[in-house]
Amino acid sequence: MNLDYNNPITLWVCVDCIMHAASGECGSCHSSQGHDREPLNKIDYRSSAMGLTQGEHECDDPENPNYECDCETVTFSLSQCQGCGSYLHGERHAMTEWLVKD
Repeated sequence: MNLDYNNPITLWVCVDCIMHAASGECGSCHSSQGHDREPLNKIDYRSSAMGLTQGEHECDDPENPNYECDCETVTFSLSQCQGCGSYLHGERHAMTEWLVKD
């Protein structure tokens, strides 16, 4: 698979999706209600990664290379999750996806 690393796409995903990307499961996996939507069903996990690319960060601090920021998290959003399509409100976390070259 050839990926186009020159044109990354930032996606904003819900807590369930980011937890599935990180560990393969989330808190909803073990609840009686389950998931609102199947986590990461709209993302090709082989061409995506958690977080933003360095060029997308709005908080770069060249004086302190160990600076930790929170620009990869939106604390409350009304927008649809781009990972699973859920309309449940809440946090959104950044993921980066690269398109497959032809």
